[in-house]
Amino acid sequence: MLYAALSLRADRKTIISERNNFPTDLYVVQGMQRTLFPDHAMVLAEDGDDSVLSLLGTDTAVVSLSHVNYRTGRLRDMKRITQAAHANGALVVWDMCHSVGALAVDLNSAKVDFAVGCTYKYLNAGPGGPAWLYAAARHLPLVESPLTGWHGHRTPFAFDGTYAPAATIEKFRVGTPPILSYLPLLESLKIFQDLDMAKLRAKSLRLTDLFIELVDTELADFDFEVVTPRDHAERGSQVALTHDHGWPIMQALIDASVIGDFRAPDILRFGFTPLYVTHADVWDAAMTLADIMRSGRWREPRFAERKLVT
Repeated sequence: MLYAALSLRADRKTIISERNNFPTDLYVVQGMQRTLFPDHAMVLAEDGDDSVLSLLGTDTAVVSLSHVNYRTGRLRDMKRITQAAHANGALVVWDMCHSVGALAVDLNSAKVDFAVGCTYKYLNAGPGGPAWLYAAARHLPLVESPLTGWHGHRTPFAFDGTYAPAATIEKFRVGTPPILSYLPLLESLKIFQDLDMAKLRAKSLRLTDLFIELVDTELADFDFEVVTPRDHAERGSQVALTHDHGWPIMQALIDASVIGDFRAPDILRFGFTPLYVTHADVWDAAMTLADIMRSGRWREPRFAERKLVT
């Protein structure tokens, strides 16, 4: 998708991303710079939307951002940023990994150009779940996939020796999809067909509100900081806490069957999948964390601080 966007703005040489973007997104930009677009520069915005807007200019080719930040859970204003990018003649590629399935997303109404995402998180396809991509219909006649695989051919079963891309989104197919990985996704999507996403989002916000409230009240003495925005309009479906001893605390939680994850250098991240996580689950998780802190169990040698390789 990044290649497709850059190829439509060949006369522009700047790519905007975000300093705290998921590393893969930054690596893809770096790979493009190294192999195909050596004259392009990448500039990095900070977490706030205004930081992105301040970097837009007449040389901006593409803006590559995550809709919800993987570390903090901050939700960006997709429509505002997309409109501002278009006003400056740029295109936008959105990473939707931490938003699809947890909140309502309307790429068409926001006039998004391109998007990518995973299915193993809030769409519940599990590890190895297939990724997906989106290209606005208005761009399809003009864009090409850099991976000209068999299934992207206009007539794949003609076995023509010359590549001719399909005219639709099918041009981005490459090869045979992992059929077994699709099975749990298909079952999950059946559930989403009948869901009211507004109600799902409302539950997500209630769950994350409750967790933040419990951190504020039950863990006030243990030096945790909530870095996820408290404003509903700026929050995804996760809550991130920082603590100087985040690694051993998270290992103690996992040992107690509260499965969160750790993001260097000090973030404890908790995801709330509204389909099946309950308010009782949230209460139990917070109380387990409080018990671990009060008892000092996180100090046990088996949960020792991880040494980060730099």
